[in-house]
Parts: sequence; structure tokens; C-alpha cells
Amino acid sequence: MSVQPSVLCACPDCTCVIDEQRYERNGELFCSNACGDLHPHGKPCPSPSCHCETGVRIGERSVTESNIDEALDETFPASDPISP
Repeated sequence: MSVQPSVLCACPDCTCVIDEQRYERNGELFCSNACGDLHPHGKPCPSPSCHCETGVRIGERSVTESNIDEALDETFPASDPISP
């Protein structure tokens, strides 16, 4: 049984060490979906001792793959071409 090295969450200012519960976004590892999406709408870090959401400015919040997937799901019927 190998022990994996401690990995810090890739979210800026996050102090969480990633354990078996990990979320991957664009090749980086995060401790939660909130951190992976750079705290949309100010969603807090799940760790009660970490407040990394306060360090992410709105301009740094980019559109993530999960945002694109959600938008695609919401517009799917409208994106189909009209049948002849």
C-alpha cells in the first residue's frame, strides 16, 4: 500500500490538503467543486477553517467546463435545427 504525498488545493489562498475526496478541473486538483469553479456567487470553501472564497476576485472567476455543460443542458432543445 503506497502513501500518496499531500497535495494542496489548487484554488488560490486555499489551505486545504486534498485527501481521497478530490475534484479535477483543467488538469488541477481541488478539494471541492466550489474551489474548482472559483467560488461562483461567493460559494464558500467547505472547510470551516478555510475562507479562500474571500480571496477570489470576480474577474478571476472564469467560465468552467461545468458552467458550459450546465448552459448547454439548459439550451439543448433550442440548439437543434428545425426539421423540414
